[in-house]
Amino acid sequence: MVIRTFVCSRFRERRLLPALILVASIAMTVGAVAQAQAGQFARECALKEVAVITLIEDHGAAEDVPADRLGNAGLTMLRARSTCYEGRVGEALALYDSILDLGPVAALRRQ
Repeated sequence: MVIRTFVCSRFRERRLLPALILVASIAMTVGAVAQAQAGQFARECALKEVAVITLIEDHGAAEDVPADRLGNAGLTMLRARSTCYEGRVGEALALYDSILDLGPVAALRRQ
């Protein structure tokens, strides 16, 4: 129990939870890409994917969006990618657009 309390307080102190969620999302992305290599990835999906990844990373660095929302955005990105590989490009683009609704990054916090 002592270790758990120490680790949790360190996460809260440094706000590492958003970063860990992003890393987990990226790791899951690698698995999804490996599974879907047979399918084709539409150019429109690729362009949205870059915008979404950048937005999620920027919000994580700025710490202006709750960690659970960033985690959900990462999972939605994986669903959008899978949907695009399945050939349902319109549906995938709608999923990507829902992530972009996180809005612009307020400002990066200085360390």
